[in-house]
Amino acid sequence: MTLHSERLHITSLLESDIEDIHEMVAHEEVGEFNTIGVPKILLETKKLFQPLLVEIMKPIPQKYFYVMRLKTTNDFVGDMGLTLGVEKYKKAEIHYSLHPKHWGHGYASEAVKAMVNFAFKELDLHRIEAGVAIENKRSITLLEKLGFQREGHHRKILPIRGQWVDNYSYAVLIEDWKF
Repeated sequence: MTLHSERLHITSLLESDIEDIHEMVAHEEVGEFNTIGVPKILLETKKLFQPLLVEIMKPIPQKYFYVMRLKTTNDFVGDMGLTLGVEKYKKAEIHYSLHPKHWGHGYASEAVKAMVNFAFKELDLHRIEAGVAIENKRSITLLEKLGFQREGHHRKILPIRGQWVDNYSYAVLIEDWKF
């Protein structure tokens, strides 16, 4: 499945994408707010993503996972995912990571917009949530710029680099979204 945006190809994860993801998460800056940890070797990353490759192939997956590549060069930009909640609540949680060399170019905003549009239009969801470590200023700025509203502060909920860190919860509702 492909999502559409102006500058990015946003396509479902393939096994061949895992090397690019491994190289991205190996950057200390990316791992700063990453709850999966920083796999030391490619084999560890492949083991982490193997269940996800199975999940996204289901006829009705509970998780969607995409990679972003530049349309002009096919250069790997990052990854993003959407995890569906209980069906009756019509909600999901979004997450994303970008390779540091692509920070500051608006790619994350572009990709999140495409994912939220997909979630509201194609999946008929009502609410999209995002959690962000309270020190992750870039993601906080991105979410607020896109219209997500801060709804809560969770104390010591995220396991990051062997520490428990606080998290803000954000959400956007379909009636608040500007397509």
